[in-house]
Amino acid sequence: MDSKTLGLRLLLLGVCAGVAITCMIKINETYDPLARYPYVTEQNRPVILAHLDAKEIDYMITQQLKPDQYLEFINEPDFSIYNTLFYARAKKAQDAPAAYIVNFINKYRSNFSLDTLTRYLSHYSYADLTSFYENEQILHEDVQLAPDPAYPYLVLNENLSVYRYVPDGLSDLEGTSLKSEAAQRLKAMLDDYKKIVGENESLGLESGYLNYEQVLDRYLRATLVYGEYVDRFALSGGENEQQLGYTVALTGAQRWDTLVAENKAFVDYDYTKVEEELGEAELETQAWLRANAWRYGFVVRYPQGKEEVTGHYYQPYLLRYVGQKTAKAMVDENKTMEEMDFEEELQ
Repeated sequence: MDSKTLGLRLLLLGVCAGVAITCMIKINETYDPLARYPYVTEQNRPVILAHLDAKEIDYMITQQLKPDQYLEFINEPDFSIYNTLFYARAKKAQDAPAAYIVNFINKYRSNFSLDTLTRYLSHYSYADLTSFYENEQILHEDVQLAPDPAYPYLVLNENLSVYRYVPDGLSDLEGTSLKSEAAQRLKAMLDDYKKIVGENESLGLESGYLNYEQVLDRYLRATLVYGEYVDRFALSGGENEQQLGYTVALTGAQRWDTLVAENKAFVDYDYTKVEEELGEAELETQAWLRANAWRYGFVVRYPQGKEEVTGHYYQPYLLRYVGQKTAKAMVDENKTMEEMDFEEELQ
């Protein structure tokens, strides 16, 4: 090939390359990044293009995010298209200013899924969730927040908290609050006890629903008595089941706890000396509760012989309402709530 022919070929290649580049430039100039987005309108187009880059637009299109899911939040300085579904879900579950929701989701997204976020915001305020993540989880890194604190068979412990949750549907019974159904069944039990045992042998209430502050105060005072064993006696704020509205302490509970502390029965779970200090009537009451509480839907929450399972010493006057069917199953099978598979066993 002579030099003239070679030169012409190189010139031709150069011309072709120039044409190709020019065509690409023209194509890019007319390329519409939202061409594949079925929800684009003349009104939202400039807003989307002003806030999202090519990668974010591609994500929006791939996930088929709708404008009503993110346009309310897109003008916020910390808006992220990748958190769109969380913003929208939070807004629907519990309304708040867009800026507040964006900040909350961006900061705490690692603590929940879309499903648990909905459940959290059905029971907890943004302020309580923020406080929990900023305080409780920092002080107790192993503790998690219960997604559904209203679940009637919820089992709390040092690793699962309802924090400042306040149950709805509380009813008053002799100055004590309990969930309505539990209060009705408890009243029936107390009335029957009086009829069966005798008019002069009434059984009363010491405490029912307790709020976070009340539980925390009791826990701190118990720490002075029980020291390293305090968690066998009570759990801290958020972790005590009396916050759920289903647990009640009957007359005799405080006296029992005092005797257990004095005799250090919470160490070896030997209640012989404690029972020796009780009167015959008190022991008969305990026996009656063990034999009959289930008929009204209650179980002894921390029974004797199950201390290693529940993590608590025997508390004969502390009852948990679970409903008659569940209570009967637990008594028949000699199971605590920790040992029950409620969804399977109660079908």
